Amino acid sequence: MGEIINIDELKIRLENEIKLELKRLDTKNKFISFLIFTKRHDAILFLKGLNELFDSFSLNYKNFNFYDMDEKEIINEIEKLNNDKNAMGILPIRPLREDLNEFNVFSSIDPNKDIDCLTYINLGKLFSFKPKFIPSVVLASFEILKDFVLKKFNDLNYLTGKLAVIVGRSIGVGRPLYIISLMNNLVPLNLHSKVKNLKDFLILGDIIFACAGVPELIKKDMIKENSIIIDIGINKRADGKIVGDVDLNSVLEKCLGITPVPHGVSKITNLILIKNYLMSFKFI
Repeated sequence: MGEIINIDELKIRLENEIKLELKRLDTKNKFISFLIFTKRHDAILFLKGLNELFDSFSLNYKNFNFYDMDEKEIINEIEKLNNDKNAMGILPIRPLREDLNEFNVFSSIDPNKDIDCLTYINLGKLFSFKPKFIPSVVLASFEILKDFVLKKFNDLNYLTGKLAVIVGRSIGVGRPLYIISLMNNLVPLNLHSKVKNLKDFLILGDIIFACAGVPELIKKDMIKENSIIIDIGINKRADGKIVGDVDLNSVLEKCLGITPVPHGVSKITNLILIKNYLMSFKFI
């Protein structure tokens, strides 16, 4: 019988690291810019959660509502933030509206303020194994994995050479996970929606990163005995229940450990986002 990975100790450690960093930095007149493009309920809720988290650390932020602006106007506003010496980080809240081009909007952000690694300059640095910023959800996933492995085996070398199966290939999560897996000496395998025989590949995975955005896609018969599962997916079932990409109750009998959904990777992701924001002070 596996276990639901407890992130409480890691959460406390990261919170303490943030508090120590805040004692060193002068954040009085500095702020992070949250950019929101749509009135979708999930985007508004996510923004509200970020506001509350930054409030809890007495960090300043400004919310920029781009609901009614066209792409050119938005890029002009981002350029103003790029030139504002007190704007230390810029974070677009996904999704963007359909009429907006992600490439154009994200590429207009100053790479030194691109705290979630959305610009193609920062993605290029990441893919060159020389990242300035690492996407917060990706770094959070690895922080959880490493913390769990240290508690279980007391040796991060346990991960060396292990096969990591990544289910999902988005530019914000799946593909960066592949690169960070390589950087951590795992052997990554990236699956996607065009793979018809998911089980044949998943069953080989020592580590599974689930980021497909499909509720309870991964079942017990698809995973390897004693695998470690980092479930990044957050989905709403037809009955309204929030679930991950993995059928937690079934795989728990077979895996070594799995992150909970909700209140798993997402909790650590937001703390990593703050750490990335504070890191931007080094570059500006």
